[in-house]
Amino acid sequence: MHSEDFLLLFGGSFNPPHNAHMRLAFEASEILRPRKTLFIPCAQPPHKSGKDLLPFSFRCDLLRAGTAGTTAGQLFEVSDVESERDGPSYTVDTLALLSRRYPSLRPVFVMGSEDYARLETWLRWRELPEHADLAVVPRSAAADEAFSLNSKKLWPEAEAAPPPCPGVSKAFVLPHGGRLLYLPQPLLEISSTLVRERYLAGRSLDFLVPQDVLKLLQNNADMVTRIWSVGSA
Repeated sequence: MHSEDFLLLFGGSFNPPHNAHMRLAFEASEILRPRKTLFIPCAQPPHKSGKDLLPFSFRCDLLRAGTAGTTAGQLFEVSDVESERDGPSYTVDTLALLSRRYPSLRPVFVMGSEDYARLETWLRWRELPEHADLAVVPRSAAADEAFSLNSKKLWPEAEAAPPPCPGVSKAFVLPHGGRLLYLPQPLLEISSTLVRERYLAGRSLDFLVPQDVLKLLQNNADMVTRIWSVGSA
């Protein structure tokens, strides 16, 4: 066991969840060995129009279906916490709420390197490490070097620190105690946009999404096609 009890947090639209989401969560869980892993679907994404967004409750169901059959399924939970408040779903508010809700666990919020590079566009972004460590995972081959550059750009006061456990290749600590972590991962070129495009084109989603996710999409084909078609118009 590691010396810390982690609460691993994965946010996103999950429109729909796909195999890269699942594998990323599994890889990060193997590294950090958290006490609990929460998938947190975004109720109202601030940076997206939402026109082609499947209903929140259905995206929660898709995530539950996608995680239930995994070998780590007993560690994976789907949280509907962002349905508890109105208006745009800002990450800083969600992390503050979850850090209070799980006071005995150290939250670690996982984000892709592309989002990390755009972090200055997020609401109250400098407060994020006050509520959770930030764990950055690569979305491109250049992400390793970019992590250190972006960390020092965003937080000039950040100090290099020993990684908290094997599998974390780089770490920075901030004056208030929050940490910035880099978790190398295999690059899986799957995105929700790609899945939606394949679905609307009538192409197979085998090996792109978990089979139980595919079944739910097929069982609700009229709704899924109607909503996703809005985004492709």
